[in-house]
Amino acid sequence: MNHFPKLVWFFSCLVLSGFLNNHAFGWGNTAHKIINRNAVRHLPSAMQQLASQQTYLADHASDADNRKSTDASEGPRHYLDLEAYPPSVQLPRDLNVLLQQYGWDVVSANGTLPWATVQALDSLIARAGRGDWPNAFQSAADIGHYVGDAYQPLHCTVNYDGRMTGNDGIHSRYESGLVNQYQSLLTVMADTLDPVTDPYLYMLDRIVRSNALVDSIMKGDNAAKLASGWTGSGTPPPAYYTALWEKTGTMTSQLIQDATVAVASLWQYAWTQAGLMTPLTVAHTPTLPDAAALFPNYPNPFNSSTTISFRVPESGHARVTVHTLLGQEVAVLFDGAAAGGTVYRVRFEAPRLATGMYVCRLQSNGRSEVQRLSLMK
Repeated sequence: MNHFPKLVWFFSCLVLSGFLNNHAFGWGNTAHKIINRNAVRHLPSAMQQLASQQTYLADHASDADNRKSTDASEGPRHYLDLEAYPPSVQLPRDLNVLLQQYGWDVVSANGTLPWATVQALDSLIARAGRGDWPNAFQSAADIGHYVGDAYQPLHCTVNYDGRMTGNDGIHSRYESGLVNQYQSLLTVMADTLDPVTDPYLYMLDRIVRSNALVDSIMKGDNAAKLASGWTGSGTPPPAYYTALWEKTGTMTSQLIQDATVAVASLWQYAWTQAGLMTPLTVAHTPTLPDAAALFPNYPNPFNSSTTISFRVPESGHARVTVHTLLGQEVAVLFDGAAAGGTVYRVRFEAPRLATGMYVCRLQSNGRSEVQRLSLMK
């Protein structure tokens, strides 16, 4: 079935209604700087040449946004509206295939974020490989920006500004008003990089996950309006942002953390593809036999319940707990004697917790391990 006429009509209506105005703007400058500045914290020592450019990467984190005023093709690179395509459509790796099917007007209206990121990654590989460092660092900064946009849920949906659900103006309130006010709480911890083998699928997966969080932002906006008494007209009162942070702060903090890991992971991929690092250099250190092990939960993301497995190296007391990103303990899953070498499985039930990111912590014999959990309702 040819959906092209239907999509053209749909986007024509959006353009006429003004819905697409400023659609291309992602995280505000503040969040983009935080992401680029902190992404270097995850880099291995073999990438010190890039890590030493921390200030440059932060200062140029929004260059991609600034290019929109002179490059008409730049805007679509900052978003991908997943729902605009029929559910049966498998977005192709080759952007030209999508263009042949739908045409530039529709594709540009929907956004080209994953393909733009891969293009910037290819540029980084080529420039770093030939030692063109000024331009390589610029490409690295652009990758940080595009990946940051993929972790802004409102850049992954047609309802980017909430007009379809009565949340008009939420885009700016969430990404700028909220982030600017609570930026001191957006801390980033050094983390393990992801082993990227397919950058396109890696980016598409991140966009799909972000899209799943859109409803949480809209619900947070509704709750904040109700709590603060703000009707949506004029400037939001401080109480509105306090309530919005209470509803979305944990999720937002985890999105920033995960964005920095994704940026660094793609930088690492570029370094290996450019021949600047060997696969052995970037391989993750295997878990030592005498180390406590907290394994990734399944499923993750999860809806209401998930299974968590752990193992301790030697018999003794073990405690497995779940916390918010601000450190509040919300569940104790295991607290007792554990036999060394035995794999234990515990169930985390979270029917009353809000959608967002949580941290599972295993403590045993003076050792501690953590894993991130993503709850999506």
